[in-house]
Amino acid sequence: MNNIFLKNKYNKKLIKYFLYGIIFAIIYIYTFFGFKIIEKSNTNYHLNFFIHWHHWMISLILIIIIYFYLKPTKYTSLINGFLYTLLIHGLLYNDRFDFKIY
Repeated sequence: MNNIFLKNKYNKKLIKYFLYGIIFAIIYIYTFFGFKIIEKSNTNYHLNFFIHWHHWMISLILIIIIYFYLKPTKYTSLINGFLYTLLIHGLLYNDRFDFKIY
C-alpha cells in the first residue's frame, strides 16, 4: 500500500515538471516566434541544404530518443513538456509538410 502512494506522489511530481516545461515553451515561443504564425518567416536557418527541418520534426525526433533511451525523471519530464509544446506549435503552420528550401 505504501509503495502505491510513493509512485502516485512521484507521478504528480513528473506532471508538475511537465507543466513547467509547457510554461517555459510558451515563453520561448512568444520570445522567438511570436504568437502570430507567419509562413516562411525564417528561411535562412537550415541544418543542411537538402531539406527544411521544421521545429516540429526536430521535437518529434528528440521525444522519440528520450522515450526509448532515457528513464523518466523530473528533467526528462520538463524537456518533454517543452518538446511537446514545440511540436504542437510547429504543426499549426500551413507549410508544416513543405520541406523545400526557398
